[in-house]
Amino acid sequence: MVVRPVLPVAAADLADGMAFGALAASAGMGVLAPVAMSLLVFSGSAQYGAVAVIAQHGSVWAVVVAAAALNARYLLMGTTIAPALTGSFWSRAGTAMLITDGSWALAHRGDGRYDLRTLRLAGALCLCGWTAGTASGAALGDVIGDPGRLGLDAAYPVFFLGLLRSHLKNARAWGLAALGAVTAAALVFWAPPGIPVLVAGAAGAAWGARR
Repeated sequence: MVVRPVLPVAAADLADGMAFGALAASAGMGVLAPVAMSLLVFSGSAQYGAVAVIAQHGSVWAVVVAAAALNARYLLMGTTIAPALTGSFWSRAGTAMLITDGSWALAHRGDGRYDLRTLRLAGALCLCGWTAGTASGAALGDVIGDPGRLGLDAAYPVFFLGLLRSHLKNARAWGLAALGAVTAAALVFWAPPGIPVLVAGAAGAAWGARR
């Protein structure tokens, strides 16, 4: 059933959205602005980065640059899934707007194949969870507190480790996973957030293409 593997991701987005909403409200954005941001931007990393800049009274350009850097990984993700997108321009654009880390990973079927039905369903449910969480977090504010104390910040890493394990079926896959892990670990302590994942993905893609 397509819905079953999607629900944990949507639930994680709901919890993460609550944390974002509370953070945005504490930065002086109120309730409506964070909710509109979640509907229009729909990117946790970009939105967290933007709120961090806003909290430090940064300029609009600083917000844009931070969001672009954190979302650079979507260039790679979009390139991999573009051949699977069919239909009219608006259909392809609508599907592309639903690409998230979770929906992209769930839709992947190996060997460059993607299930667009899973992608759309996962993206739509994640959008609902993320936006509803943002609204709740912004409205409740300090009542939620730090989601890290409940272990909610570990939801996504655990989810992706589970997905990774299902693809480790031969020595080549293990080698690519190890290359990505080593590359990310080498950069995580000094590179800006988002860059280690981007470089690790690029290194794995380049080595995989060469092999």
